[in-house]
Amino acid sequence: MVDIKGCYPRPCFDEYNAKLQLQNRMLSQMIDHKDIMISSLDVAQERLRNKKVLLILDDVDRLAQLDALAKDIRWFGLGSRIIITTEDRRILKAHEINHIYKVDYPSTNEALQIFCMNAFGQKSPNAGFANLSLEVTYLAGKLPLGPVADPR
Repeated sequence: MVDIKGCYPRPCFDEYNAKLQLQNRMLSQMIDHKDIMISSLDVAQERLRNKKVLLILDDVDRLAQLDALAKDIRWFGLGSRIIITTEDRRILKAHEINHIYKVDYPSTNEALQIFCMNAFGQKSPNAGFANLSLEVTYLAGKLPLGPVADPR
């Protein structure tokens, strides 16, 4: 999974090198080899053209990111799947992606269960934590993993 939000400089004067950096990062993660250095934008396409891949592009926030990493399905082998998460549906439409699945927020009960599984290791809060757990779930806006500490 390649989390690429913010990985593309906002005013980008050297778009070619920005795309090259994104492709280097993607290839490094895909083949589990640190610090791959490709010299041209065509190299990633050549290496992946005959490979069946599952590519997950997480938090895409600019069309140029998508152009650099998955501009055309023919860049990848037969049977490949590309999953893109974004908050901006226009990026998908501009890239002519028609298979869009909108994920709804969980219900209050589902959000509470998700929070409790991560906080307590069970579907319901520990004794004495029911009201606090409900309040945290409410404050998190039905995004129950928001308050959980990021282990990175």
